[in-house]
Amino acid sequence: MANASVEKIKALGLRHGEKAVMGVTAAICLMFLYMAATRPTIETTPEEVRKAASQAESNISRRQGEEDILKLLEAENIKNPNFEKMVDEQASNKIDAIAFRVASPWVSPEPGAGLIRDTPELIAPTQLVAYPGRGGVLIYEIKDGERVPLPPEDPNAPQNGLPQSRLNRRMQMASSGMMGGGMMTKKQQEQVNKKFEKDTQRVKSLLVGEDKSKAKEAEKKADATAGPFKETTKGLRWVSITGVLDYKTLRENYLTALKRKEVAYPHFKQVDIERQALQEDGTWSEWEQVDAEKNHEVLDNLPEHDEEWVPDPVRLERLVDPLPFLKAGYWEKVHVASLVPKEKKEVAKPQLNSGMMPGMMEGNMMPGGMEGGMMPGGMMNSGMMDMSMMEMGGMGMMGGTASDDMSFVHNEEELLMVRSLDFTVDPDTSYRFRLRIVVFNPNLKREDVAPGVDKNAIELAGPWSEPTEMVSVPADVATYALQKVASVGTTDQVQFEVTKWDPGNGVMVVRRFDAGPGDVIGSPFVVDIPNSDGTGSKREKIDFNSRQVVLDAMGGSRPIPKEIDNSRFEVPALSLVVRPDGSVAMKNQAFDEPNEVRKNVLETYNREKAEASSNKARESSSYFGGMPGMGP
Repeated sequence: MANASVEKIKALGLRHGEKAVMGVTAAICLMFLYMAATRPTIETTPEEVRKAASQAESNISRRQGEEDILKLLEAENIKNPNFEKMVDEQASNKIDAIAFRVASPWVSPEPGAGLIRDTPELIAPTQLVAYPGRGGVLIYEIKDGERVPLPPEDPNAPQNGLPQSRLNRRMQMASSGMMGGGMMTKKQQEQVNKKFEKDTQRVKSLLVGEDKSKAKEAEKKADATAGPFKETTKGLRWVSITGVLDYKTLRENYLTALKRKEVAYPHFKQVDIERQALQEDGTWSEWEQVDAEKNHEVLDNLPEHDEEWVPDPVRLERLVDPLPFLKAGYWEKVHVASLVPKEKKEVAKPQLNSGMMPGMMEGNMMPGGMEGGMMPGGMMNSGMMDMSMMEMGGMGMMGGTASDDMSFVHNEEELLMVRSLDFTVDPDTSYRFRLRIVVFNPNLKREDVAPGVDKNAIELAGPWSEPTEMVSVPADVATYALQKVASVGTTDQVQFEVTKWDPGNGVMVVRRFDAGPGDVIGSPFVVDIPNSDGTGSKREKIDFNSRQVVLDAMGGSRPIPKEIDNSRFEVPALSLVVRPDGSVAMKNQAFDEPNEVRKNVLETYNREKAEASSNKARESSSYFGGMPGMGP
């Protein structure tokens, strides 16, 4: 039972407790108010504040005399340490570094001791230029996945190291344009000068990029292994993608990651290629990987490589696809100008009326030919891949194991050339490409790596480059509007240039046709087809029918109003044509005439005809015992 007294106190607290608390609070508040009211007030006036500020400003601004400062320093017992005397004494008593040498030499740490490795930061190739091409590639004949051996009795069996047909092609490229010695007529001098200008322009067409640096040329030794195998000429389309890699920056990234300079070199594996195709609605397709296996069906079966202008130190095989030897056509935009030695880019000027044979000198500088003659021993290696690069050390080197195998090719160059060839492009299609480098993982199976470093992947891929500019692969039968021609009756006509490429042998022929509304552009016509075997050109009927019909044409000469000038001006030819698929396309002289690909195709065709004729003349003159290019 509850206590009665406790219950009474509880009831009293519940009834009157809050009144007691409020009374205590009011008493405390009254006490604080009384204390505040009885405190003295601040007696500082504004005049006193102004006076104190004025005195402070006077003290700060007052200048102190030198004697007062000295007296103050003496009072504080601060004396002149005589620094000048101290410096003179130190100069007379020079410190001997030998006295501070360490008792024992510094000890180099064991490889990797205390050095935690990281993943190197890879970079993308830059300055990429994509350029289309077509031609006849010399390639080994393949049957059931194997090269076909060449029977000894075959007329194309090697003579002096190379098949005669290939020697003829080398001879025609290395010595084309040779003329007899002695004094030249004015017409011959003009021909020589024109040839010099063409050769100079030809050199420029082979180069890509801006020419800023120099490098030394290193000759690549021939690889005379295996064979002989049967060779064939195969027509191929391609796009070459050429650029550079900042090798210096990449090595610096490796040094940052791997910590040791002697191993800070990337071991390249390959270059990956991706491309986009331009669709009919003007948009780009998704990025897709280029079929590397189909490209290597060509690159791994080359009897011979064309001449390289970029020296070996900056042209590593893992980054640069080789140039197949062309039996028809010529390479364009495949050498980086800044990496080509000066002597390769200069065409020797002809020595007019000097008694020398200009062709003998000029021939050595002909693009695409062998420098300094035609000896087989000086030619590029066969299509067999350089075994010194294929496999130094097998998987041990491929992965960069803990032994840090450095037997792969590496050097101290600042820039490296990058070049990829895509032989899988389709005609009459526009593309753009991007590249990335792939290296073997330097941290494969290592334990001295930072947390999170991938030590299991065999290879590492770098970032993708910026896409190239759009590059268009011409149709096998391509048409270009060149100029407005005289009307036939009431019909306006345009002169078209039609280029016909034979995918079978890679030969390109060119012919011009006039066509107006309702006409089909091109028709069968007999033209010269150059041969590379020394038999000159042959006449053959070629079907130039483009399957394109002219809808309308305009352009040509137009009068200027007499109020302005009593003369005429030329309007570029413009034509609408219906393509074989039913779509309508515009052919414009303003775009087609300066088209670089069109001009290179025409130049190549004319040059091959001229070289085939001069090669035939040399073959004929050799029957009289004379030198090629000279009279009997």
